Amino acid sequence: MRLFTLSLATLALAAAPVLAQDPPPSGECTGDSTDPACGAPEQTGGGGCGCGGGSILINFTDQGDSYQYADDFDDDGVEDGQDNCPFNFNADQVDSDGDGFGDACDFCPDTAAPVEGGVAIQRDTDADGAGDECDDDADGDGVPNGDDNCPLVINPGQANTDSQTDGGDACDGDDDNDGCTDADDNCPLEAATNCTEDLAVVPDRCFPDQDADGVNDAQDNCIAHPNADQSDTDGDGTGDACDQDLDNDGIDNRVDNCLQTPNAEQTNEDRDSLGDACDPKLCYVVDGDEQGCLDPVAPFAVKASLAEQRLGEVQTGDEVLLHIFANRENKAIRYTWTIAEEPTDGNASISRPAGGVFFSNGIQYVYEADRSVKFSATTPGVYTVDLLAELAFADDLGYDVKTARSRVTIEVGGPKLSTCAQSGGTPWAAAGLIGLAFALRRRRR
Repeated sequence: MRLFTLSLATLALAAAPVLAQDPPPSGECTGDSTDPACGAPEQTGGGGCGCGGGSILINFTDQGDSYQYADDFDDDGVEDGQDNCPFNFNADQVDSDGDGFGDACDFCPDTAAPVEGGVAIQRDTDADGAGDECDDDADGDGVPNGDDNCPLVINPGQANTDSQTDGGDACDGDDDNDGCTDADDNCPLEAATNCTEDLAVVPDRCFPDQDADGVNDAQDNCIAHPNADQSDTDGDGTGDACDQDLDNDGIDNRVDNCLQTPNAEQTNEDRDSLGDACDPKLCYVVDGDEQGCLDPVAPFAVKASLAEQRLGEVQTGDEVLLHIFANRENKAIRYTWTIAEEPTDGNASISRPAGGVFFSNGIQYVYEADRSVKFSATTPGVYTVDLLAELAFADDLGYDVKTARSRVTIEVGGPKLSTCAQSGGTPWAAAGLIGLAFALRRRRR
C-alpha cells in the first residue's frame, strides 16, 4: 500500500492535486546521504523523508537511523551497534583504556579487559562494581588477591588441606591430593588409596560445609553462598546463588533484561525493564516512565517529550523540538502546545504550537514539513509545557476517549538574554488536517 502525503498549508490555502510518495523505509538507512530514509548529520529536526522538520533524527548525529528511538537504547545519540556502552548514557563515548568498553560501563576504566577468543571479557566476581582486573580483593572475602589462595572464590578461612600451591580447598579439585577428585572422594580431606570406601564409616570431618547450607563443599555448586536447593537455572554447574549470568546468554545479571531467559540480543521493543523474550505485556515506555507507558490497546493516550535534555541541559536561546508519542500509529491527531508554568521572570515561546500530525514512526509522530514545534526560552529556570492532543476521527479500537494530555518539564540553563521571545502558530493547520485525512482515506480505498 502506498501512502499519499500533502502539505497541510497547501490544502488549506488552495485546492491542489494530491501527490503520491512512498513512505520512508523504517529502520536502518540503506544507502548514502541521499537515501530518503536517512537524515543529515547534526540535524535534529529534519530528514529527507518528505515529512519535514519533525522527522526526529538521532540527536546531533545520523549514523543510519532517521528516528530518535529506533536503535539507540540509552538515548545518547549513538546507535547501539556503534555504542561502546549501549545500556549506559555516554554521548562522549570515552574509553580511557581502549578495550572497547566505554568508561560509563567499564568495570575497570583504566585497565584493559582481558581478551579471550578474540573478544574482550569483563568480569566482576564479587559484584562490587570493580572488575577483577582492578579489584584488590576480587572475590570480596577480605583477603587481598596476592595473599588469597583462591582469589576468585570466597574463602576467608584460607583452608588448604594438602598445603600445595594448587589453591585452597575452596578452589582445589582434590583437597587432600590423593588423586581422587573431591566429588568422587569418600573423604575429600583425608588422603586414601581407595576413593570409594563405605561412606557409612567416614567421619563427619571428611565433609566440610563452609556456608552451612547442608550441602557439603564437594557437592555444593555455590561453596560460599548458602543455597540448600542447589538451583542452577542454566545448568552450567554454578548455582544461581553465585552465578553472575543466570541464563548463560553472555549478559551479566546486572544489565540482563531477562535474567532467566536467554536473550543475548537484549531486544526490548517497548523499552521497559523487561526484554521481549520475557515481557508478558507490550507497553511503550517514553523517557523511562514505566508507570505512564503507552499501552496500544488502552484508550487514546500521548506523551510529551524533550529528548534533547538527555544530551545536556537546554540553554537559553536554544530551539529544541517538542516530541509527540501516542499509543496509536499513523492516525490523524490535532495538537496544541502551551506553556503552563514558568519562573517568575520567565520568558519562553513555542513556535507553531497548534497543528496536526498523521504519520508516525512506531509511536513517535512526525511533524509535517516546516511545521515542527520548538521551545525556546530567554530566561533560565524550570518551565512546564502541556500537550493537548485529539484524534481527528473515531478511535479504531472503539473507545469514546478522543483527547489526551501530557506534560513535560524543561530545565533551562545559561544567562538571561535580552532578546524578546516570540511565539507563533497558525491554527488553520489543525483544521486542515481533517481535509487531508479524508483525502488520504479516499486514496487508500
